[in-house]
Amino acid sequence: MEKDAKIYVAGHKGLVGSAIVRKLSSEGYSNLITRSHKELDLTRQADVEAFFRSERPGYVFLAAARVGGILANNTYPAEFIYENLMIQANVIHESYRARVKKLLFLGSSCIYPRDCPQPMREEYLLSGKLEP
Repeated sequence: MEKDAKIYVAGHKGLVGSAIVRKLSSEGYSNLITRSHKELDLTRQADVEAFFRSERPGYVFLAAARVGGILANNTYPAEFIYENLMIQANVIHESYRARVKKLLFLGSSCIYPRDCPQPMREEYLLSGKLEP
């Protein structure tokens, strides 16, 4: 990536997203784009489309997700998967439409079953009780 490339970090306030921002900043990347959830609701397709049309990032790091503890994940599994799928679909689709050069998507570990054979295979996702 060029040091002055427009780089969008979705989820920049989270554990992984904030680490990405720190690393990119420390390596001299100066054109980082971030938005809080209040500024941009990634579950809203029209808002994500407008953001990508306006900002035109060249690179996207997708570290945004609805997260919660074990209790929240166990209590509201459908809500978590739905909101996260909406975020992922919207950002990935608009990245495609905006012709970003590279997209890095970081998936949630909460979709992996607790007790599955190792090494893990893609078809094991959502096949049993989730790892907390």
